[in-house]
Amino acid sequence: MNVLVIMSDEHSNNTMGCTGHTIVKTPNLDQLAEEGAVFTNAYTNCPVCTPARASFLAGRYVHELGTWDNSTPYDGQLKDMPQHLAEHGQAMYSFGKLDLHPEGEYEGLVAAHPGHRNIVDIGAFFRETGEAKPKVEERYQKIGIREGINKDQTILAETVQWLKQRSEEQRKDPDKPWFLYVGFLNPHFPFYVKQEHWDYYDKLVPDVPTELNRPFTELNEPLNALRHYFRSDLVDENTIRRMQVGYYALTSELDDNVGTILQTLKEEGMYDDTLIIYTSDHGEQLGCHGLWFKCCMYEETANIPLIMKGPSVARHNTVEHPVSLVDIYPTVCDALGVPVPQDVPGRSLLKLAAGQTDADRKDFVFSEYHGHGIPVGMYMIRWKQWKYVYYTGGYAPQLFDVEQDPHEMANLVDASEQTSDIKEVLQECHNRLFQLCDPEATEDRAKAFQAKTKKELGIESFAVGDPSSSGFVNQQWKIPHPEPLLGQA
Repeated sequence: MNVLVIMSDEHSNNTMGCTGHTIVKTPNLDQLAEEGAVFTNAYTNCPVCTPARASFLAGRYVHELGTWDNSTPYDGQLKDMPQHLAEHGQAMYSFGKLDLHPEGEYEGLVAAHPGHRNIVDIGAFFRETGEAKPKVEERYQKIGIREGINKDQTILAETVQWLKQRSEEQRKDPDKPWFLYVGFLNPHFPFYVKQEHWDYYDKLVPDVPTELNRPFTELNEPLNALRHYFRSDLVDENTIRRMQVGYYALTSELDDNVGTILQTLKEEGMYDDTLIIYTSDHGEQLGCHGLWFKCCMYEETANIPLIMKGPSVARHNTVEHPVSLVDIYPTVCDALGVPVPQDVPGRSLLKLAAGQTDADRKDFVFSEYHGHGIPVGMYMIRWKQWKYVYYTGGYAPQLFDVEQDPHEMANLVDASEQTSDIKEVLQECHNRLFQLCDPEATEDRAKAFQAKTKKELGIESFAVGDPSSSGFVNQQWKIPHPEPLLGQA
């Protein structure tokens, strides 16, 4: 059985036809879901790009890896998925975004363009100051019609060419399975889209949804700091509407690209013998709760798509058990017949995908955030119908019943008189968090590393904007190496 993992960037689980979105068209992802398993409670292990992809590749939590934020990419110090596969005669072929350290060593990874993270995002070094991201307003203006091809179309072309070549090789040696990773950038901003997709959604989104244009009194102090950091409070109604159109249009383009890959597999006779996994590193807030982009634990950002289709996957299968990105590493091993490492926190998803139960799996998943925009550490436990969000620094936690309150408007910790049942739920979630880490001590580690790195790089002021902004000054800072908790392999 071959394995194909497709990871998009910033795609929310709720923005697909198969998960109930009433506007977005995703026929190819919907068909994949129809033929396989949809994991409704899949979560990122960190709601920002670089740490999330590190968790995926190494099968470890961010606090284990020391990849705290977008300034600290994973560098291969620990035995990760490609290294483990290489020990068993397998390679990980890769096209597209991985956000790896440019000086890292990645045995077993075969990639002409490894998707390095070459720019230090210094926002994490100033997150305690409360400063807004310089020139962040420019980000909201990067919406419109695209002429020519974008990076994803290049990634798609390389992927299709590789699959065609691989099919010829596999016909000569049918007993040699392959593992391919494809990392798309869509539907991550900037929202420059094809004319046809813009025209389609421009008609369907004539007004700003009322829930995106109101006082956001539900935000606590750390989340209000995040809102200020991205200057979400300054976005006008026309921009809000256009951001919706652009995001939906890029999601359709992503779906088109996925469809091309699926069609290539069919044409080359490899579709039925390939385990296909579609997911994303994190979602997009898209104005919900007054927040844009990511960096929080609301469902729009933390709940990611996860669809599996393959020889051992049950059709029409909906899996409600909570899972996360760290589960993909053991799943790939399991599918390829490679021993699953015993020391990683994730577990293979194949039992759940086949419609079976997995009694040895944890009953919760975990996410954490230590990056730009929020002055404190933030942790999430998703258990049963509950979502528990813990903040360091003495801030009160949040508790949501996401089945009864899917929009996460009623923080049950704020209830004037908590029932004994709610107190018990809070304690259960708190206990699960402390099974994995001490949140205050972990945040202290993150801040100490960020302060040391800031000093070593000689960064004195938060004076640069987005790498693509007109005011960005490329200082060529040396990309910092993470300091993993686990020691070196």
